[in-house]
Amino acid sequence: MGATTVSATRSEMRTMMSSSTSRPLFEVNRSLMNSGVVLLCVGFFLWLIGAALSATALGQAAMKWIDQMEESPSEIARKRAHQFKEAVSAGSKAWREQSH
Repeated sequence: MGATTVSATRSEMRTMMSSSTSRPLFEVNRSLMNSGVVLLCVGFFLWLIGAALSATALGQAAMKWIDQMEESPSEIARKRAHQFKEAVSAGSKAWREQSH
């Protein structure tokens, strides 16, 4: 008999709590949500394919541009590095001569 009384009070407390905090239910239209998720996935894969195609086109254009150059980028970089080294040594030489 004591167990029945305890469960009755719990039931009454649930009823009181649910009536005192009555909030509107947040209901989601599942079919609309599923359709949205499917469209998001399709859109993502289309975006991914578009990104891959764009990257391929840019890569091909860059290769053609490099082939049309008179000097390769590595040759240009070597020349610039040599010029930089010469400028640094000339500057340090001038600084040493001026300080004496």
